Amino acid sequence: MDQLTIVQANDLVDASYSLSINEVRLISLAATMFDSRKPNCGEIKIYIADFKKAYGIDYCDIYSQLREAVKSIMRKPIKLYDSEINEVNELAWLVGNRYNPSGDGSYVSMTFSPLIEPYLFELKERFTKIDFKYAAKLNTPFSFRLYQWLKKVEHLNKNKNGGAVSIELDNQWMKDQAQIIGKYADWRDFKKYVIVPAVDKINNETDLSVMWEPIKTGRAISGVRFTYVIETGAFAKPVRPRLKRRPKVIKGSDAEGSWMRANLKLLLAYEVELKAYDSAVKLDIKDVERIAEYSYIFDRVTHKRALRELSERRARVV
Repeated sequence: MDQLTIVQANDLVDASYSLSINEVRLISLAATMFDSRKPNCGEIKIYIADFKKAYGIDYCDIYSQLREAVKSIMRKPIKLYDSEINEVNELAWLVGNRYNPSGDGSYVSMTFSPLIEPYLFELKERFTKIDFKYAAKLNTPFSFRLYQWLKKVEHLNKNKNGGAVSIELDNQWMKDQAQIIGKYADWRDFKKYVIVPAVDKINNETDLSVMWEPIKTGRAISGVRFTYVIETGAFAKPVRPRLKRRPKVIKGSDAEGSWMRANLKLLLAYEVELKAYDSAVKLDIKDVERIAEYSYIFDRVTHKRALRELSERRARVV
């Protein structure tokens, strides 16, 4: 998985579309299975075992979820806006798909539409390439889109600021392209539920260390300035460990306690590595919640520390 990449034309990276996280993951995994320099490869089969391995998940009903995802992608167009002629061009992702209707198949398949070929195939210029190993760890559609937008300007001189890269994104533009129009009209909500979680996830799971600040137009917050550096080599950020999956055991049993202790040990060790790398870096808030949960019974000191951190961080976001 370390060498796999997702390559898309910049126009597609900036396009307006709405996909669920499973739909994003299907499109992304499919994109690793063809050479973007070559013509449309036709039908692509996504095996359930490969999907689980790629994303580190093991849901009981994963096949039915992916079956519904390929069906749904067929109904969700990509919108490309041409400002010169004030026209919207809607394109379908797929021209066809296949799945087992009974819900116990081993794969789903998809065939990309000929209309989208210029944005996925035979790409020679104006494209964005991201590493699948980082994209696979992003757990919301917006964090995936934001990561792409940041990586798109990585090599543009106009966006370079010393050793960092900066980009300003308009709030309404981000909402339009991610199709979250009508939601989070208040800046505080957009910040709390969209921007902060996405940046935290990117910081904790990818090769980018991102800082951001709001852009004011008059008294209103109109956009966000993102500044990031790419973490590579010996000083790269520690990689978050993959936690052990919860066993099918009785709540409160010794087996559940062993699972909690094992994951608590992994998270605390990861936290130490993060602090050694940069004392200002914090765990993703979801991981702090996990520490609070896992330490409740057998490590009251850690439990109280985690609760205190959660209270402080949630207060700052509001």
